[in-house]
Amino acid sequence: MYRQLNKVLQKVAEIELNETSSRIASDFDHIRQWMEKQPHLNFEIEDQMLLSFLRCSKFSLERTKERIDCYYTMRTLSPEIYTNRDPLLPEIQLILDTGVLLPLPKPLSDDGPRLLLFTYGSKLNPETMTVSNVIKTMYMIVDILVKEDDRCVIGGINTWSTVKNLPAKYVFHLTAPLIKKYITIAQNGTPIRLKGMYATECPPIFQYVYEVCKLFFTKKLSDRMSIYAQTDCKEFYEKIPKHLMPEEYGGSNGSVKQLTVEWKRKVESYRDWLMKDEERKSNEDLRLGSPRTSSDVFGMEGSFRKLDID
Repeated sequence: MYRQLNKVLQKVAEIELNETSSRIASDFDHIRQWMEKQPHLNFEIEDQMLLSFLRCSKFSLERTKERIDCYYTMRTLSPEIYTNRDPLLPEIQLILDTGVLLPLPKPLSDDGPRLLLFTYGSKLNPETMTVSNVIKTMYMIVDILVKEDDRCVIGGINTWSTVKNLPAKYVFHLTAPLIKKYITIAQNGTPIRLKGMYATECPPIFQYVYEVCKLFFTKKLSDRMSIYAQTDCKEFYEKIPKHLMPEEYGGSNGSVKQLTVEWKRKVESYRDWLMKDEERKSNEDLRLGSPRTSSDVFGMEGSFRKLDID
């Protein structure tokens, strides 16, 4: 079974995503019959998750199949992100304590996207919190959002990254292939619509990384990315109004401190599900035809060295 939508989101789903309630059951049957013929996808997808894939693909059955195959293949080819996702592990606890990714309670509008705050900053420690574990923790939260928040799937998300005081050492942990890999997962796998991506207070070294990231997004998505020198500026408030920011930034959309506690508890409450969900991934040994490799899916392996930073 899947959740019923409120009237506002139902209208968005119908107008923007081509959703027709009378077709959902037959679409489920079609996708499941297709999966039965894919030996490398030998697992069940629950109704709610399957509906998320359909919605993100605007109910194109072929695009839904491609996205499902891509998503579960990337899980196989990215074990550093999609295995050992126990939120009680010490290394994950450290990252959860930083509040690195916080979904804000109020959306941009009644029919608009969820706002996600990425608090990259002085709380992150490259000595104890690796890039892969930070990304892993963020995708644990994203997977929970896909599972329980229809707003993210239908209305999409706007991301806001605060980069002030982020340790520069993280830059030297990144390679161009690694950046491309994470971006490929973000735009081609997870069934969430990226509506806008904004960063504020970026030191020059991270502005460079941000520009490199834009190269790997599609033009449609790169056009939705912007950097602002300050959080407190008119241009940024046109994207995310001040009243929709957390209390610490002068708004009334939750508190960073409280949301950090709440989301840590929420992720911990999903411990059994997160660990069980690791089993849902492609078995490339059983794929009809040639197994997919990291080079097939992400490309560029071996082509670039670490980013040269002046």
